[in-house]
Amino acid sequence: MRTPTTPPTSAAVSDPNPEEPVAELLAQADLVVVGTVASVDREVAADESRPHAAQTATVDVEQVLKGDAPTTITVTKPADTRYYLTVAPRESYDAKWAGVFTLKRNGDGDGYVLFGNTGVQDDAGALPAFQRVLAGQPERVPAATEAQLKDWAARADIIVFATARGASDQVTLRTPRTDFSTSATLTPIEVLKGTMTAPMQVVQGPQPETVGGTWAFPITEAGEDGVYFIDTSSGTPTVLNTTRPSQINENRIPRG
Repeated sequence: MRTPTTPPTSAAVSDPNPEEPVAELLAQADLVVVGTVASVDREVAADESRPHAAQTATVDVEQVLKGDAPTTITVTKPADTRYYLTVAPRESYDAKWAGVFTLKRNGDGDGYVLFGNTGVQDDAGALPAFQRVLAGQPERVPAATEAQLKDWAARADIIVFATARGASDQVTLRTPRTDFSTSATLTPIEVLKGTMTAPMQVVQGPQPETVGGTWAFPITEAGEDGVYFIDTSSGTPTVLNTTRPSQINENRIPRG
């Protein structure tokens, strides 16, 4: 079986750092916010080597997940981290400019200090993972059940291992590094059921009411490889998956 790929924004794009479970981050944090860096006391050159020196930043708060905070806070990034703060998006995954900030109170003065290996969680699945844990659920959406796979396989006119590239005019979720869409172009790699000889425009079918959402199509040039169950009966090819396509093991798909 081929290895499905998720958008190439980090080594663990669909989840926060696996060495830092969200439940532990929430338990240790005095404040957890979704925000954007508005300014930094010193900019870091893109080619500056690790570890990175300390920085102080002003962060605009968009949403508070734990604690209480004004709309603007002062944040200190400690020295000797693998990441640095910047006000502008950069290609390097070391650069952090927006996402979920995990913070402790600054014992030496006003403001807060980032903690943890990542500090600012900016992967595609970071905010949904925090939202799920805060709601008392596991941080990761469970894998598809055998019953779900059997149902999708029976209803699908086409089952294909393909690369999906989301449509930029149908954005449903914005994250610091990758936006996501409800529609996409699928380019077939291997057809497992039915016929698909050329790229196909598809839309996402109804998704369950899940805290933090389920999945959507990444708007990147590289796209995302996975298994897509497609119903063409309505005239608009519709993906039936309610589980992320890249998390579906091709060997578990019912055949025949």
